[in-house]
Formats: sequence, C-alpha cells, structure tokens
Amino acid sequence: MKKPFVFVSCGQYTESEKALGKSIVETVKKVTGLDAFFAEEVQDLNGLETNILNALRDCVGLVVVMHPRGEIIRPDGSHIIRASVWIEQEIAIATYIQRVEKRGLPIIAFRHEAVDREGIRDLLHLNPMPFGQEGDVLVELPERLRDWRALTPAGIHVLLQVEGNKYQDRHLIRQLAVNLVNDSNQRIGSFNCEVRVPAALLKHWNCNYAGETSECDPGFRCFRRDEVGIGPVSPRSTKKVFGFDYCTECAVAHIKDDPRIAALIVEEYEICARIWVDNREYSDTKAIKELAQGASAK
Repeated sequence: MKKPFVFVSCGQYTESEKALGKSIVETVKKVTGLDAFFAEEVQDLNGLETNILNALRDCVGLVVVMHPRGEIIRPDGSHIIRASVWIEQEIAIATYIQRVEKRGLPIIAFRHEAVDREGIRDLLHLNPMPFGQEGDVLVELPERLRDWRALTPAGIHVLLQVEGNKYQDRHLIRQLAVNLVNDSNQRIGSFNCEVRVPAALLKHWNCNYAGETSECDPGFRCFRRDEVGIGPVSPRSTKKVFGFDYCTECAVAHIKDDPRIAALIVEEYEICARIWVDNREYSDTKAIKELAQGASAK
C-alpha cells in the first residue's frame, strides 16, 4: 500500500463477520481518508508472512473486533468464552510494536459481550467497547476514528518536499528534496534510491546530472544513488539523499498547446522516489500541484 493505512482485525468465520470487516474498511476510508487492510481468509503460512505480519508492521493504527469462538474449561474448572486465536495473536504483535519497538500504534477495540479477558489482553488497557450486535460497532466506530485523520506512518518512509525557491532567467525554480525519514530505533547503514522526474521539468537546463541512468520510461529522466557520500541515517532522524531543481514554466512552454491547458497538464505531472532498505521498498509520489501547495504552506 502506498498511502498510510489502518489494519482491520476482525473475525472472518461467518459471512456476517466478513461483511462487518469490509464495512469497517469503508468506514475507515470515509472518516479518516486513510487506506485500510483487511486480510480476508488469509490462513496459510505464506499469507501470514507476506500479508498479515508486513501489514501489522507498517500500519498506522489498528481496529480490533473480538467475536466469540467457543467455551473452554480451565484447569481450575472455570469456564470462559474465548475470542479468535488470530485476533489474539494480532493484538499480541501490536503490543510488541508498542512496548518493545517503542512505536506509537493507536488501537480501537470492540469486544463481544460474551468474550472474556484472557492472555496478554489481561495485562493491557485496551478498554474495548462491548457490543451485542455487529451493527453496534459501525454506530460507534466513526466517532472513535475522527482523531485518526492526522495519523502518519512510523518507522521508515520517503518524503518528497520543496525546500526552497529561487529565480533564474525570470523563471521560478523549485528546489526539491528527497528525504529518507528514519523514525525507527534502528540505524540505516545502506540504501539505494531511485527518482523518476518528468523530463519536461528539467528543460530549463541543458546538462547531465550525477547518477542519471538511461534505464527509464520515455518522457522521464531517472536518477540513482546509494549511501556512498551520504553516510548512515541515525535512528529518529531525517536525511536528504537527493536534491535537484525543476522548472514548471519551461515544462509548460514545452507543451505545444494553449498555455492554460498546458499549465493544468504540468500540475498533474508526478515525481516518484523509491528507496530500498534491507530488501524492502519505500516510496513517495507527489504531483507538482501537491508539492507547490506544500511549499506555499511553509
């Protein structure tokens, strides 16, 4: 997933449970503007590794719904109604992220009124809302989600932003920075970076750039580099790994069309940066109009 997302941990045993999970996904998107991950019927080990564990690691929030999964008898003879083992495991992983990795991971939890507390949940302060009918979850959820609109990814991510402006030959030149954000507890010693830029944005200059590669789609110019000359990225820090100037006025002039139409086309041009760390890919893509809005807001 490219944009920040919420992990939806909900039962999938019955059709009504699956429908609830899908409805939660739509509610998350509508209320917060974030994406949502719901691993419907992912039960094999490969699915666990490539889907659930990665999604739990990368999510910005967790919505949990605990359904009853039957009665068990404890060695002391007491009876309890347990929740889904999968849901309990996902709560445990989220707890590890919070307590051991020291990464903020907000959780909204719902517990069927029949489900008892047990396992690691007995040590946590989830304060799950009890529910009797699945519709109760959808009634309460929107209000609890409102504070999540501003959630951003923790850990490692790429950030494209305009860091300054200047004028050259009476053209406004934007100065773009490609930043590697290390909001984790681990030092990043090596990485690889690739940036794709619409070629028309670089028409102001007639030159080659360091790190430029010919392996690119027509209409784009591509640049690559690694940590050499930049150095490691310390925990809880941000480092600029790439920077260059671009000119929208030259890009507009390059389009043989009405200047007003050409300007609208250039606004939709996208710059994409990808960075690989420890065999994982992180990326950020922004349209020219998004970058301009970000620069104006500073």
